[in-house]
Amino acid sequence: MTVRTPVVVTGYGAVTPFGAGVEPFWKALMDGRSAVRTTEDETLRQWLPVAAMVREFNPADHLPKKLVNDTDRFTQLALVAVAEALRHAGLEGAGPGGEGGGLWPGLDRDRTGIAVGTAFGGVQSLEQGARRLASGATRLSPRVVPKSIPNAAAAAIAMRYGVRGPVMTYVTACASSANAIGEAWHWLQLGECDVVIAGGTECLFTPTLVAGLRAAGAVATTGPDDPAAWSRPFDVNRAGMVMGEGAAFLVLETRDHAVRRNAPILAELIGYGASNDAYHETAPHPEGSGAALAMRRALRSAGLAPTDIDYINAHATATVAGDAAESRALREVFGEHLDRIPVSSIKGAVGHLLGTAGAIESIACIEALRTGWLPPTLNCDERDPVAPPDVIPNHARAQRVRRVLSNSFGFGGQNGVLVWQAAEAE
Repeated sequence: MTVRTPVVVTGYGAVTPFGAGVEPFWKALMDGRSAVRTTEDETLRQWLPVAAMVREFNPADHLPKKLVNDTDRFTQLALVAVAEALRHAGLEGAGPGGEGGGLWPGLDRDRTGIAVGTAFGGVQSLEQGARRLASGATRLSPRVVPKSIPNAAAAAIAMRYGVRGPVMTYVTACASSANAIGEAWHWLQLGECDVVIAGGTECLFTPTLVAGLRAAGAVATTGPDDPAAWSRPFDVNRAGMVMGEGAAFLVLETRDHAVRRNAPILAELIGYGASNDAYHETAPHPEGSGAALAMRRALRSAGLAPTDIDYINAHATATVAGDAAESRALREVFGEHLDRIPVSSIKGAVGHLLGTAGAIESIACIEALRTGWLPPTLNCDERDPVAPPDVIPNHARAQRVRRVLSNSFGFGGQNGVLVWQAAEAE
């Protein structure tokens, strides 16, 4: 039997449509609030009537001026979320980054890694460059490419904190940050790292991206009078996803390393599964076969049976095809146990954070394990009959859970599934 290296979470940080910080994010979920609003930008609104944007966020309040000037918004969101995660884990300290950068001096930077998930990278900087050329300019800033490449956020985190271990970026659509966290788990299992900063970051609010998603039929274009009610996972009247933005990061460590430095242990990552539908460039397999395969792989890697799972955080983006395919996959994997297990999607509250989805939903899972409260599925007023029986509609629920499963599925048939366990569970 393979001896597993226990991998634990010692810190987390986030910037979500509810603002900077995990605390306002979790409080809003527990209060049953939605961050979806009418799209403020008139240009974007013609394709995207409502959105879950990070409003009232000024990167200059958190980062040095030069760093703000040299980075795209998706990198800025990541840097702020990572800083909170490191503070939470007790790992922020003096270092080469300066002005708030740097890691705890006792950390071996050669054995520290970074795994970032993002669907596109710095598209705002890229689109700004395209608009400049379209207006007649013949020269662009030399910063356009280093600001827009997908690995820009990971590289910026590495430079700010002097991390010299593996620094990788995973671009697997909406499964990106789940895959980043899962692959980081493998690094720790293999003994390549002692600590990995893992998560995702995304900001796709540009005309090209939102117009393209609208053309693909991926986003909601109509809904109730109240924008907060547009994102409707598992509801029979769902009409498409609502885009969000944000960043979320975890500090993952081997348990031995965390214990040696007397770090807080928030939860344990015990399983990960990945697969591909091999079916269609945007649509999921209608029977959810690829999703079911990823869930089975995650359970097998955790050494668990389906009946060992106490709660499922669903991908459930409020698309007709996606929610139905996931529902069928859940039934295939969990069988009759699905009738007794709570399932919810937080996308009714924060929209779909795309490449960040797996990471922010992992934080929701960890908070559920820690607090004994399960986040609700907002706006599920009339459950689709094919959906799981218990989708925790509209109100948070007090219920202690020990092991939870989190799904992330993306364009191209990408699937990533994580299994989390309470810190005190054996």
